Amino acid sequence: MAFVDRLPRFPILLEVVPPHRRASDKAVANLVQRIQDAVRTLPHVDALNLPEVLDENHVGRPFYRNLDPRLFAKMLNDGFPVEPVVNKVVVHMGDARAFEAWARESLDRYGLRSFVLAGGTSSRTPYPGPDVEAANRILRSAAKGRRDVACGNITIAERPGEVERLLRKTRAGAQFFTSQVLFEPEPIRSVLREYGDACAADGLEPATVLLSFAPVSDYEDVEFLAWLGATITSETEDALLDHKGREPGEASFEVARSIWTRIRDGNASARHPVPLGVNIEEISVHNFDLAVRMVRGFSAWRDAKSP
Repeated sequence: MAFVDRLPRFPILLEVVPPHRRASDKAVANLVQRIQDAVRTLPHVDALNLPEVLDENHVGRPFYRNLDPRLFAKMLNDGFPVEPVVNKVVVHMGDARAFEAWARESLDRYGLRSFVLAGGTSSRTPYPGPDVEAANRILRSAAKGRRDVACGNITIAERPGEVERLLRKTRAGAQFFTSQVLFEPEPIRSVLREYGDACAADGLEPATVLLSFAPVSDYEDVEFLAWLGATITSETEDALLDHKGREPGEASFEVARSIWTRIRDGNASARHPVPLGVNIEEISVHNFDLAVRMVRGFSAWRDAKSP
């Protein structure tokens, strides 16, 4: 089943960071094998989400530290049944034509059919490539009506005007959104409610929203997530790092389950619920096994009672 067909059915994704571009062939091969072996133990994982990792300098130009997600997807897909979802920061393409060429190559040469198209880090930077809405339309045109191609974007609930952004991107062809890593039920719960209402008022089918969670094993993880933009209150930080005889990372499972059920229940009670799924991020290699465990647990958490 294509990933696009799984979107209405509570999809569960595992997000894995591609290796460093300078990693040895042996190290990359070992990582590929490790991921494939782990995913074969997960009966409920629907796709592997592969982010594009880059830094922007002061004028918005990209520096790519990690392997191209398309190449990594090709390595993972060799005899592997789980579909990759490839991320692309579209604003760093040379122009709209360059992105169109990338899209056609991804569909035809690489055989990919599921994408997350993302924008830049600053609204004040004049990027050369298309914005996300334009990229959605270009991908749709390149796909030539193929129903197995899934177009996704990213939602950042804390941004002012996020509901209107979601509407515009949905109109432009987005079928799903992935959130930032969540450690609080708000503001994403309110954004979901307002997005559902806005779609209903507009006669628009809402996209599936994949709520992102991640295991946290130490304070460095908390610092890194805060740097990435995750909202973490001091109370949640204390809960995440409260080991008390437990293995590192165990507390973050309880936090994730609590946040998930509160968001789920708020969405279910809304006038116009939005279809949901989850995206489990490893954040760093040392949390890979914890992320696999969280994926395994989420199939049971889906309908669990609120704590």
